[in-house]
Amino acid sequence: MPGRLAKSLLLDFNQLLSMKQLYFVRHGQTEWNAIRRMQGQSNSDLTELGRQQAQTNGQFLADVSIDYLVASPLDRTRQTAAIINRYLQLDIKYDIRIMEWDCGDWSGELWDQLDKKWPDEFNAWRSDPFNFRGPKCENYPDMIDRVTPFLQELLARPETNIAIVSHGVIGRVMVGCLLDMNADEMLSFSQNNDAIMQLSGFANYNYCHFIGGKGPIAGLPPRSI
Repeated sequence: MPGRLAKSLLLDFNQLLSMKQLYFVRHGQTEWNAIRRMQGQSNSDLTELGRQQAQTNGQFLADVSIDYLVASPLDRTRQTAAIINRYLQLDIKYDIRIMEWDCGDWSGELWDQLDKKWPDEFNAWRSDPFNFRGPKCENYPDMIDRVTPFLQELLARPETNIAIVSHGVIGRVMVGCLLDMNADEMLSFSQNNDAIMQLSGFANYNYCHFIGGKGPIAGLPPRSI
């Protein structure tokens, strides 16, 4: 399951990856984030706070010599990457494989309304958020399958300081895959809009996070919702 990526790459890329620094950046706060509306692969623009968060993270990333910048092609990540890139001046790459969790029919719904509109499905999802698929939704194994080829290609690149601008759930999936996490471990952390998660090395990954450009703080940010 989640660990198959790290195990499949260890022998081929161990020496190369020991020098990599990966920075997983979440997009800034959006209008839908602010009112707790589910986004999934639907689009919502950054708020003023979200633009400020992207600017702060851009300033932070400029100080760590990022040499490759890749982002999800959704509007909120494009906006975030564009602000960040004012400080990096790189050729931004976009990849559909790191778009956010496809939450199907729940996209556009308020979080507080899900249990009222889909009581059975919502309770089943809460009972097993890793494996259960809501109406027309992906589950975690679907997302693992989606990002595994992306991560394989990313780790094979020659650049050493890489920033990945994505989303709260798919970012968790990518970090969880690289750290060989099981389902419970993958669900144990989350990334707010102002946070960056850093992974370094490979055979014995070190990991930490930064909040609003401040840190490093050991480990990954704890689950907040």
